[in-house]
Amino acid sequence: MIIKTNIKRIIFFLPVFAQGGASESIIKLAKFLTKNDYSVLIASIGKNFYKQDLKKIGCDIVEINSKRALFSIFKLRKLLQTEIKKKYKQTILISNIHYANIISIISCIKLKHLKIILTERSSISELNIFHSFFSYFKNKLIFYLAKHLYRFSDLVITNSKFEEKFIKREFKIKNIKFIYPPSITQVKIIKNLKNKSKNLNKIIYVGRLSKEKGVITILKALSQLKKKYDYIFKIYGEGSEKEKLKRFIKLNNLNNKVVFKGFTKNKDQIFKDANLFINASWFEGLPNALVQSINYDVFPICSNSPGGNIEVIKNGKLGLSFKSNDAADLKKKIHACFIARKKINQLIKKNHLKNFTENKSNQKYLKTLNKLK
Repeated sequence: MIIKTNIKRIIFFLPVFAQGGASESIIKLAKFLTKNDYSVLIASIGKNFYKQDLKKIGCDIVEINSKRALFSIFKLRKLLQTEIKKKYKQTILISNIHYANIISIISCIKLKHLKIILTERSSISELNIFHSFFSYFKNKLIFYLAKHLYRFSDLVITNSKFEEKFIKREFKIKNIKFIYPPSITQVKIIKNLKNKSKNLNKIIYVGRLSKEKGVITILKALSQLKKKYDYIFKIYGEGSEKEKLKRFIKLNNLNNKVVFKGFTKNKDQIFKDANLFINASWFEGLPNALVQSINYDVFPICSNSPGGNIEVIKNGKLGLSFKSNDAADLKKKIHACFIARKKINQLIKKNHLKNFTENKSNQKYLKTLNKLK
């Protein structure tokens, strides 16, 4: 069916629309675009966990359901050909994360009347980290393909200045810019911090429970502090590492110190009575939870991993950093927070966090999309 319309069509494409910061950022952007003369389709290779949320804001949803990259290429190409035939004013593919970006570029070979935007919501520098002999060759191949294929896109958008500089330098790409994700609705100004200081030893982690998130590093650091300090560590999230983490907790007698809270969308519930937030990722795009912790005046400690962590804490002005995957260094930083009762500077916070608001991020995306010709 041919549809003649003045509306522009946005097709978001990503491997899995799973629970996490990247998906939440896309939902916020999609909702904003549907109110600004854009029609939105969300396409994922695997399962979409946000179907109901997306349908409520008027998005179309397609699950490609392919376990092999080759089949994904063919299925995505067929989908794009169908969308182009609908004769929208403009059709724009926005691909997310390097694996999907490579599939997108190959799928779009010789397709006309289509703009291609590649986004890095993770950190492509993560491909220099290897978990096994197999992953070494796999990551090297993905990095090689990305380096030679990204230049065929109309634009590359990163989540951080760090990633923009890295891709520009390594891939020799000029059509690239960074846009911070819509991590918060607005900057919160906390007038009374007295109650926070009383609960200093309430620590939280928010995110996926996977190996690269480094939650085991947090537990190792805390296990060395269990005799010296009375604390409670709440873990918000789900993932493949959960059972491994539970075994570590049992072996190290941390059962009365650590609580698994599962996945929740209620940010007030997560941050309201916490005083210390820890991000221990080996690599990051730009973690929404880190921005949100500062917004709720929960003092952050984050790894100095490749990505946007150091940008969020403004090079140490809004938090502390530790050496990635180094439990001993993290222990020192936690100890420093327990002793000094560190607080967030409200003026620096106000001026810095406005860059991560929904309005700021969405307006930058809209301006960028409207400039495409």
